[in-house]
Amino acid sequence: MKKLKISLLPLTAFVAATVHAETLDTIDVVSDNFSPQAENIAAKGVTKVRQATKMSDVIRGVPGVNVNGARSTVERYNIRGVSEEYLNVTVDGARQNGYSFHHNGNYGIDPEILKRVDIDVGSNSVSTGAGSLGGSIKFETVDAADMLEKGENFGGKVKYGYGSNGNSNQGTAMLYGRRGNLDLLGYFNYRHQRDGEDGNGLKNKNKGHLSNYLFKTKYNISNEQWIKASAERYTNTALSCYRANMGMCLGDVPQPGEPGYVETNHGKAYTELTRKTYTLSYGFNPEHNNWVNIKANTYNTETEVASMGSPKSKVRTVGGTLSNTSEFDLGVTSHQFLVGGEYYNSKAQALGSVNNTYVADMDSSSVYVEDKIALGNLMIIPGVRFDHYKADLASDFDKSYHRFSKALGLKYSLTDNLIVFANYTELFKGPDAGEIYLRGTRAYDGNLEAARGDNKEVGFSYAKDGLFSDIDGFSFTAKYFKTDYDNINQTVSASRCVNTSAISSGSIYCNLGKVDIKGVEAQAKYRYEDTSFSVSYARARSEQKSTGLAAFADTGDRYNFTLSQYISSAQVELGWNTMYVRAIDVDDSTLKESYAVSNMYVSWSPAQAKGLELTFGIDNIFDKAYKDHSTQYYGSVDLDPGRNYKLSVSYKF
Repeated sequence: MKKLKISLLPLTAFVAATVHAETLDTIDVVSDNFSPQAENIAAKGVTKVRQATKMSDVIRGVPGVNVNGARSTVERYNIRGVSEEYLNVTVDGARQNGYSFHHNGNYGIDPEILKRVDIDVGSNSVSTGAGSLGGSIKFETVDAADMLEKGENFGGKVKYGYGSNGNSNQGTAMLYGRRGNLDLLGYFNYRHQRDGEDGNGLKNKNKGHLSNYLFKTKYNISNEQWIKASAERYTNTALSCYRANMGMCLGDVPQPGEPGYVETNHGKAYTELTRKTYTLSYGFNPEHNNWVNIKANTYNTETEVASMGSPKSKVRTVGGTLSNTSEFDLGVTSHQFLVGGEYYNSKAQALGSVNNTYVADMDSSSVYVEDKIALGNLMIIPGVRFDHYKADLASDFDKSYHRFSKALGLKYSLTDNLIVFANYTELFKGPDAGEIYLRGTRAYDGNLEAARGDNKEVGFSYAKDGLFSDIDGFSFTAKYFKTDYDNINQTVSASRCVNTSAISSGSIYCNLGKVDIKGVEAQAKYRYEDTSFSVSYARARSEQKSTGLAAFADTGDRYNFTLSQYISSAQVELGWNTMYVRAIDVDDSTLKESYAVSNMYVSWSPAQAKGLELTFGIDNIFDKAYKDHSTQYYGSVDLDPGRNYKLSVSYKF
C-alpha cells in the first residue's frame, strides 16, 4: 500500500505541543479549520480546556463555530452563521434531534465527560450526516482505556470545582477498570450554583443544578474487533426568568404583589433539560486486510424540555450507522474508499398542550460512497449520497422527499509545506417538525419543500517545522466559503414566506426560498518549545433573497487570541485567551455592540504527588458586560456572566 505523499505534510507540529494534564482536564477539539487533511485531523488539534462548565467554554474559540446563551440551559450551537437545527449533532454517535422551544436550548452536554469534539465546519463531505446544512459537531465521551495507564487494571478520579460567580460547587467521581478483555467505566458529576452576576453587577437568575452519570463497557473480542455499550443520563435545571433566555425579570422590575407585576413579563420559573442516551457500537479492523474497516452503531436517545415551570416537549430518536473503509492501490493511484449508510426515526411531541397533541414522525434513510484518490501531489475526493426522507408532521401533512447529492474535493500539495484546496458539496434536508411546542398554533405551510443547496469553499494551508529554529513550528490556514440554499424552512412571520399557500399574517413554518451565506475563516499558530500562540478570524453573513433580511442571527466578526506556556521545571502550565467581536449594525434600529472577553488559567501538577492537579482560573477577567451577537432575541436577552474566579482540585489514582 503506497503512502499518500500529501498526508506527510507537517501540518500538526504546531498543535502537537506537549499535553501534560490527565484526560478530562484536556479535551481534544478537532476541526477541519486546523487542517484540510483528514490524516492530520486524526493527529489532533489540541485545545486546553480548564474547568469548563458550559460548551461555550470548550468550542467557542474554533473559527466559524459559536455557542451562545448566558447559561447552559439556553445554549445553542452555530456554525458559519447556521443555527443548530440545521446541523448534525451527535453524542457517541447518537443523533440529537429537535427544536423544542424558542426560550430554551435543545441539547444538553456535560463538558466534564468529553474527551474529544470533532467539528465539520461547513458540510464538505457526503459522509457528514443526513440533514447537515451547515456542518456537524460530534461529541465523544471518555472510555476506561483513556484513563488506564500502561500496566494498570483499576483506577479512579475525583475532582472538586468551585466558581465564585454564582457560588458554584461541583463534585465528580469516576471509577474504571479492566479484567481480561473487558473494560468498565462509571462516572458521576453534580454541580450546584446560585444566581450569578453579569458585568454590570446585575443578578442573572441562574440558581439550579446539573447532574450527569455515564456507564460504559467495552469488550475486546480480539485485537482487531470490539463491541461497546453505554448508558448516560444528563439533567440540567435553572430557576431563571419566566422566559429563560430573556432578562425581563432582572433589575428594578415589579416584584410579586407589587403594582405592575405580570408573571409572564417579570416572573421566574424552572427550566429543565433531561437527556437519556443509550448506544451500542461495533468495530472490526483486521490488521492484514486493508479492505475491511467496519464501524457500526445503534442508539436510542430521548430529550425532554421543561420551561416556564411546565413540560414543553419530548423528542425520541432511534437509529444507526454502518460504514466500511477500504484502502487499496489501483495503478499509479492510492484509494481510501468509504461506503456507508444511516437510518434514524425521530418522534417529536409537545407536552401539556391542548391544541398540539399530534406526534410528529420523521423518518430518514441514506447511503453514500466517497473515494479519496491520491495521485502524486494531488488528492481528488468524489462522493455521492442518496437521501430518502418522510415527514409525517400533522394530520394534514404527510409527505416524502428524496435527492441524489454530489460532492467533489480537491487538494494539491504545491510544496512539502503548502496545500491548496477546493470543495463543492450539494446539500439536502427534509422538513423538520420545527418548533415543537408551538406546532399547534404555528401550522405548516402545505407547500413545504425540502431544503436544498450547495456549499463551495476554497483555501490554503501552510505549515512548517523549524521556521526559525529547531524547536519551533508555524501554520496558517485560510478559507473563503459561499453557501447557496435554494430553500430554507423556518418558523417566521407569514409575510416572509415564499411559494406559500398560507395565511398572510401570523407565524408559520414555511419556505424562506433562496438564502445565501458567505464568509471567511483564518487561523495562524506558532509554537516555540513549550510556548504556543494562535490568532484566528471568522466572519459569516446570511441573506434571504426575497426580503434582503438576515436569515440567521449574525455572529459578527470574531477574533481569537490564545497564548499558553508550560514550565517543565515547576510542572506549571499557564494559559490566556481573548475573544474580540466587532460591532455590527443589523438594521436602522439595532446595533450589536463590540466586546472583548479575556480568560486565563494556571495549572500545577506536582511531581511529588502523582495524579494531583490544582487549577486556578479567571473567566471574564475585566468583568465585561456583553452578550453574544448570535443570541436569539438579542435586544431582550440578559448579559453573559461577569468575572468568575475558578478553582479545582483533582486526584487520579
